[in-house]
Amino acid sequence: MAHFRPRFPLDEIPRWAEAYTYPLGDTEPVEIGAAAKAQGYLTRPQFLAIARWKSPRPAKHHEKNDAATVEAVTRFAFTTPVESLRLSALTLLKGVQPRTASAILHLCHRDPYPMMDVRAFWSLGIDEEPRDWAAVWAEYTDTCRSIAAEAKTDLRTLDRALWGFSDHSGQVAMPAAKRGLNVKKDSP
Repeated sequence: MAHFRPRFPLDEIPRWAEAYTYPLGDTEPVEIGAAAKAQGYLTRPQFLAIARWKSPRPAKHHEKNDAATVEAVTRFAFTTPVESLRLSALTLLKGVQPRTASAILHLCHRDPYPMMDVRAFWSLGIDEEPRDWAAVWAEYTDTCRSIAAEAKTDLRTLDRALWGFSDHSGQVAMPAAKRGLNVKKDSP
């Protein structure tokens, strides 16, 4: 278990949300999310825009998803009453890993979901990147929902605050050694 605990007092959430400075901004993804909530699914162009915003490197894999598959998978993920299937269903799309799936749910699902990110995890007291992001999803979701409820804010504001706090603290990314990666040490 990860045991998430904010590194800052909850009454500072508005301050840190204002400090959010993601280079690409979030206006377009938020607008797409609102449209997807009304539609009940993502179109292929909407999916590609959100996927590129969250994780641009696998764009060539995202492009391999046809319109019918994107609509069917996202419609299922947005409508299934089975909580545990929502994240995993989205990973059926080519190039979509749990972090990107969490961004899709965060922006597009009618229920509140957090977005998984190393910055958010660090701001919640986690110094080591999980080896299996999907394995911590339920606990992370419950924790973020509880924090947002206690702070009387929404998950988009909380997400911005977690990112803003990490960015302001100079926490860019977790070192490779803390991501469970094999790191070669220089020979003596």
